[in-house]
Amino acid sequence: MTSGTSRGPENESTSPGPPRSADQDAVGGVGRADRVRRGYLLVSGLDYFADMLLTVTSVLLLQSLGMGSGAVFALIAAVWIVEGVSEIPTGVLADLLGRRASVAISFVLRAVGYSALFFSGSVYVAAAGVLLSALGGTFASGALEAWAVDETGADETGAKDPRGLDRLFAQGKIAENAGLVLGTLTGAALGTLDLALPQIVAGLTCALAAVLSLRLMTGRPDPDRLPAAPGRREAFAPRLRESFGEVMTGTRLTLWGDKVLIALIVAAALLWLFRGIPGVQWTVVYEGLVGGNLLVLGAMRSVGSLLEIPLLGWTLSLQKRRASARRTVIVTASTAGALALVCAAAVKEPALSIVCYVCFSTAFGLCMPGVRAAMNERIDSGHRATVLSVASLFNSLFTGGGLILTGLAVGDLGSTALAWPLAAAGFGIAGLWVASLAVRPGTAQTTSTTGPTGPQEVRAP
Repeated sequence: MTSGTSRGPENESTSPGPPRSADQDAVGGVGRADRVRRGYLLVSGLDYFADMLLTVTSVLLLQSLGMGSGAVFALIAAVWIVEGVSEIPTGVLADLLGRRASVAISFVLRAVGYSALFFSGSVYVAAAGVLLSALGGTFASGALEAWAVDETGADETGAKDPRGLDRLFAQGKIAENAGLVLGTLTGAALGTLDLALPQIVAGLTCALAAVLSLRLMTGRPDPDRLPAAPGRREAFAPRLRESFGEVMTGTRLTLWGDKVLIALIVAAALLWLFRGIPGVQWTVVYEGLVGGNLLVLGAMRSVGSLLEIPLLGWTLSLQKRRASARRTVIVTASTAGALALVCAAAVKEPALSIVCYVCFSTAFGLCMPGVRAAMNERIDSGHRATVLSVASLFNSLFTGGGLILTGLAVGDLGSTALAWPLAAAGFGIAGLWVASLAVRPGTAQTTSTTGPTGPQEVRAP
């Protein structure tokens, strides 16, 4: 969800002098845009690096502390639920506190949460740290991206560069993937020494990112906003009520308006659920098959993300040639992903099972751009952020509730006999449902871009 901007006097000039020329303004604007872009890429890369440090070791660490299968599923379900119910309230607070403060709070909370487990081997401390980190993540949801978009959207003369955002997001994806791969492999390497070691490194990374966000996320002054009179501030309570009123308006628009949009939100939430079930178990399942080699697990997690890049490029070229490419991509990816997950559970050869699981995780990534595009075609731009927050809420609640039920049914985290075939069937059916909805004509005018509809990664605590 997008959040409000933190404006400041960093670039105001109160000294008298001759007016600056357009060339001088443009040069200053380009320089500022470059600084903002570098700050955005650095903080984004650190964000993904910190979270992905734990992707290989977290479930194994919880299991080593004596947490059973049902408890692990319940804790990860609680993470999804906390993220879901906190998405809208923390987004409103971000509107009021400002984006820089919101991102800094996010990193501070995660630094404390991640570090807690390193200094204590208690299961209760582990659970508290995991939930605190989940809450912290919601404060940064959309805030960093929204800041970068606003601050690079125009130069000092107010002229907008339509290609600037394309470059920003392309570079941002590269930074995120770099952080993901480096974090996953680094966490796996540290885990070979001590399963708790990635926790403290993630905490220190978040602490560094908090400092950098405060230093780098400066804002240009708003020429349309008059300075407040001395001693007067806009009242907090009325602003809070107004923000929640806007949220409720968007929610009613979503729930009582477009039935196809509601179906898309539910179908996408089911995709997240059936991706999340194997996402909890995979490290335990494959640890034994690879002889306990955490570096191999880290490579498994990284390969899927790397494969997505050229495959997404191919889907983009296909969409230019065929009007029905979106449906074709979603149907093909969801069907192939479902078959790959069944094979991953059924085959006995470790190498083949690993290849199948990587194909499944890659298939999920290929489905999501079409899902997001289909949703945005049906959302009025004036309510876009609120409706997408509602979609994120559905993702989290469906996944959290589903993981609780799965944990009750699965007695052993390493057993795939029941969970993975059911997840494969659900993934395939949900994909076909999404594909049928994704080509329905949209009813809303779409004039702006948007952020993610949910978590970018299925991150274990």
